[in-house]
Amino acid sequence: MTNPITVLTADHLRQRLLAPTPALPACSDTHAAVLVCCINATEPYVLLTRRTLHLSLHAGQISLPGGRVDPADVSLEATALREAEEEIGLKPAGLQLLGRLPDSRVLTGPGISITPVVAWSEQESELLHNPYEVDEIIKLPLRLALDASQYGTDTLERDGVKREFRFLRYQQHYVWGATARILLALSERI
Repeated sequence: MTNPITVLTADHLRQRLLAPTPALPACSDTHAAVLVCCINATEPYVLLTRRTLHLSLHAGQISLPGGRVDPADVSLEATALREAEEEIGLKPAGLQLLGRLPDSRVLTGPGISITPVVAWSEQESELLHNPYEVDEIIKLPLRLALDASQYGTDTLERDGVKREFRFLRYQQHYVWGATARILLALSERI
């Protein structure tokens, strides 16, 4: 079997994704977009963040850069790029937008639908996290994110209901929920 990292290029990935949709969804007030940004470095990686502990939602969790649609955003791609620049200082100029993941809307607990937008960069950028939103920028090795065998399954009970979820461990980080599902979806496309 071929190692997916040895064949992974922007064109290879683009062929496996859905094309961007120019219009915003009608219910954009309950919609968000995240950026799955793959960096082609010596050890290719995906950018993740650890959210600050004072945030009201998902405090301290590992996430992809992103957030809710702003009225000025012209597309979900624009939302993902704007949020990534606000959160970690990632400049959109050096990025190639490749598309979206199939079945990309992921419904989270508060009822926000998330669209993962996939981007590629041939070079590393200087990043600076926004301390109000992000405690840490994490460079998750792409080989780990794309290895479906590395994802575990766990359960969580909330309001008397048991739910299964997928997770991925990297160093001291526990990636779970929507972020793990999105990364696993990327893995399955490769």
